[in-house]
Amino acid sequence: MHPNNDADIQTTSYGLSSMRIMTLADGVFAIVLTLLVLDIKAPQASSEAALISQLLALWPKLFSYIISFIILGIFWFGHHMEFHYIRRSDRIHIWLNLLFLVCIAFIPFSAALLGGNLQYRTAIAIYGLNLIAAGLVRYIHWRYITYGHRLVDVDMDIRIIRKVERVFLIVPFVYLFAICLSFINIPASLILYVFIPVLYIRPPREDRHLTSLGIQRTSHNDDV
Repeated sequence: MHPNNDADIQTTSYGLSSMRIMTLADGVFAIVLTLLVLDIKAPQASSEAALISQLLALWPKLFSYIISFIILGIFWFGHHMEFHYIRRSDRIHIWLNLLFLVCIAFIPFSAALLGGNLQYRTAIAIYGLNLIAAGLVRYIHWRYITYGHRLVDVDMDIRIIRKVERVFLIVPFVYLFAICLSFINIPASLILYVFIPVLYIRPPREDRHLTSLGIQRTSHNDDV
């Protein structure tokens, strides 16, 4: 009988369980998503005009908060979709996930740095490097679990593996381009940060049968 739900994924006949990795990751993402908003302090004004002025002055931090929340949501969703295919775990897999969570846990700092210093290339670069690190670790993680079908089903479609691999590898290079662009035009670099998530959220027309991460859910029929 083929596994066809999350409970079955955790009960393979060999390898370590991935259940606690998923639980830890969900906890880290929940905390990190909450920490993002703590950088935004509610103003205390002496007049209506002053309050409006102070609220408008918060736009860089609101920009950083919104884009970072969306990016973290995409990272979380991607991590969840990867675990849809994972049937077992091992020590290297565990450490790759911990390294990925190190990058994720750093995002509230880099996002706060960006929100308070939108006009500085250094802040833009640190934020981008943080996202590049998270993206590269995710790519390495995907390569590790799928190489030779190491931790996934042996019948997983190789076309799905390669398609996801390309998406996961392209995005860090786009972030790198955004960093380089900041040395020429900072507003254009920030606009690129906004549009990078579109690579995940809206797949091309020929890939509409896939999810927004380029991952196609394989169907398993129970063999009796």
